[in-house]
Amino acid sequence: MNLFTSKTFLSTALFSLTLCSATSALSQATDSAQSMITLTYMDAIQIANVDNVPIQAPPAGSGDFAAGSDVFCVAGTGSFTSFGITFANAGTDPSFFLQPSVTGASPMAYEVFFSNSTQGQGTMVTAGVPVQGNVIQANNCADDNARFDVRIPPAEWEGRAGDAPFMGMLVITVEAE
Repeated sequence: MNLFTSKTFLSTALFSLTLCSATSALSQATDSAQSMITLTYMDAIQIANVDNVPIQAPPAGSGDFAAGSDVFCVAGTGSFTSFGITFANAGTDPSFFLQPSVTGASPMAYEVFFSNSTQGQGTMVTAGVPVQGNVIQANNCADDNARFDVRIPPAEWEGRAGDAPFMGMLVITVEAE
């Protein structure tokens, strides 16, 4: 065997030994960790599909309430299952009243009823006071699921045609509970 062949064989053997040692050292240098993955939802509540409520006065002397209603949607997602809803007149006085178009004429009071359903009898609400404990029925507003009714007693609307039209803004606020 010549000297060149011996050196080549020795170099190849040392290279193989070094490579095996490096591979062995790399396979022993491992570590691991864990990661807890958690999906949460932000609390969100929504009111949608609230429309204007035009009311036509009944025939004079009928003794009927002037009334109108609207169906709308309340939806929510998150850690809550119920909501409060507040009805108030726009402005600083939450009382339910309509302003006459005639300057100096007195406002016209009305009543509001709320139902956490599109059917059935609503519950009379107090202006500016939340109606609490209503169950969330949907996580989006694909369909209407609530209703409010406006009623004007005969004593308020009868004999007031000369001051018409009467107008007001009802503000509806929902809050997660």
